[in-house]
Amino acid sequence: MIEEIATVTAVHDGRVEVSCFSKSACGQCRQSSTCGTGLVSKALPGRDHRFVIATELTLQPGQQVRIGIPEQSLITGALLVYLLPLLCLLTGGLVAGWAGLGEGASIVGALAGGGLGFALASRLSRRRGHDQPVILGSLLPVARAD
Repeated sequence: MIEEIATVTAVHDGRVEVSCFSKSACGQCRQSSTCGTGLVSKALPGRDHRFVIATELTLQPGQQVRIGIPEQSLITGALLVYLLPLLCLLTGGLVAGWAGLGEGASIVGALAGGGLGFALASRLSRRRGHDQPVILGSLLPVARAD
């Protein structure tokens, strides 16, 4: 189970909306000033991710909770989003190239294959029903000792 800390933003009947902030590992090493990835992560703002999760816990807005998602769901989703369109793109280009239709047709075949791969990935992910994040527990509030 992959875990993350999230903040409850809204409470509904039997469900809560939580948000967690996307953080980057960049900036943690000495190469962050010359690394292209580190420069891009500094230039682009982070984004927060929002989920609506079913729960029977009594939670309040602003409370922090631990959420988790199964590793298998994450791996399957990554394969669908990254690998399937790439394989379809390569297949489309290769089929058009083997047919001897020319370079332009190979490019069009690759683009068509990539588009088909994204459409297929979208359809498969909706049909398969991905595992939703679950609330593993609430965090205890931290008391300040000022």
